[in-house]
Amino acid sequence: MTTTATITSIENQPSTTYKLRATSKWVTKSFWERNFWENVASIDLASKKCYEVQSKNPDAPPMHNLWWERFWLILAISPALIFQALWYHFVPETSYYHTWHPMVTYLFYAIAFLTYTIVMVKHIHYYMDYYGTFDEDKRPRDYVSDPMVTRLVVSVGIYILARTGGGLILGGYNRYEPPSLGHTISWLFIIKIAVWLIALDFFFYCYHRSCHDIPFLWKIHSLHHCTKHPTPIQSILAGDIQEVIEVFLVPLAASLVVPLTAHEFWIAQCILIYIEATGHSGIRAYWPHALLYEALLPFGMELCIEDHDLHHRLGKSGKNYGKQTRIFDRIFGTISDRIECVQK
Repeated sequence: MTTTATITSIENQPSTTYKLRATSKWVTKSFWERNFWENVASIDLASKKCYEVQSKNPDAPPMHNLWWERFWLILAISPALIFQALWYHFVPETSYYHTWHPMVTYLFYAIAFLTYTIVMVKHIHYYMDYYGTFDEDKRPRDYVSDPMVTRLVVSVGIYILARTGGGLILGGYNRYEPPSLGHTISWLFIIKIAVWLIALDFFFYCYHRSCHDIPFLWKIHSLHHCTKHPTPIQSILAGDIQEVIEVFLVPLAASLVVPLTAHEFWIAQCILIYIEATGHSGIRAYWPHALLYEALLPFGMELCIEDHDLHHRLGKSGKNYGKQTRIFDRIFGTISDRIECVQK
C-alpha cells in the first residue's frame, strides 16, 4: 500500500501531494561497500544539506550572475574543440595520425562529454549548497531510490553515447575538417544554436505535454516523475521508450529544421544538458537560460530553474512543459505562475 502525506502549500502555491520517500540505503554505504552502479551514481550526490529540511528563507531568490555562467560554459565547452584543432595544426599533414578517424573522434568526444558532464554536475552542486533549493523548508532534494540506481547509470550512458554519435552523424562529420570558427563553426553559431534549441523545445513540448495528457504515454513518462524534488543527473532518468524519443527523435527533428555542423552540435548538446541539469537542480535563485534569456524576457517567455522545479512538484497535472523556453507554454496556456521567483 502506498502512503501519502499532504504538505500544506504556501500562499498561491498549487497544492502538492508528496509520496513518502522510496528507500535509498545505498547512499549510507562507503565507497568500498557500494557496487559499481552505486559508485557511478554517487556523482550526483550533492552536499548533505540539500537532503535535509532547512529553515524557511524569508528573502526572495537572488538573481544569479548570468554572465559568469556564460563564461563558465565557454571554459567548459571549448577545451575539446581546442584540443582537436591544435592536434590538426601541430601534427604534420604527412603523418598517418594527422586526421582523426570517425571512431577515434567518437571516442574522444564521448569521453569529453562524460568529463564535461561530471564537471558540470559538481558546478551545479556548489550552487545548490550555496543558494539552497526551492521548497527546502518543506521537503529537500530526493535521493535516487535503490531500485533506480542501475537504471539511472544506464540512462546516463545511453544519453552520452547516443548524443555524441548523433551529433557526429547529423552534423556530417568530416575527418579532414578540424574545428574552425568561420568554417566548421559558423560566425553566427550562437544564433544558429539558439534557434535550434527553440525548434527542439517545440518538438519536446508536443511530446512532453502528450505524455501528461494521454494515459498510456504517462505510463512511459511516469518513471521520470518518480521524484518531485530531483537532482541534476535525474534529468536523464527515463525508461527505454522515453530515451528513444528524447535522445534520438527530438534532436533529429530539431536538426531537420535547423541543421548544425558536428562541431556546432557539440556546443549545442553541452548547453542542452546544462539547461536540463540546472532545471532539475532546484537551485533557489533566479537563474534564467544562458543563451535565450534576453531575447525572450520582453515576451514573458524566458525560462528559469523554478519553472521546471514546479513542473515536477505538480506531477501529472504538469504545466511548464517546455524545458528550454516558455514560448509554447505561453502560446498554449500551460504556464504555471512562479511562487518565489519574480522578474528581475
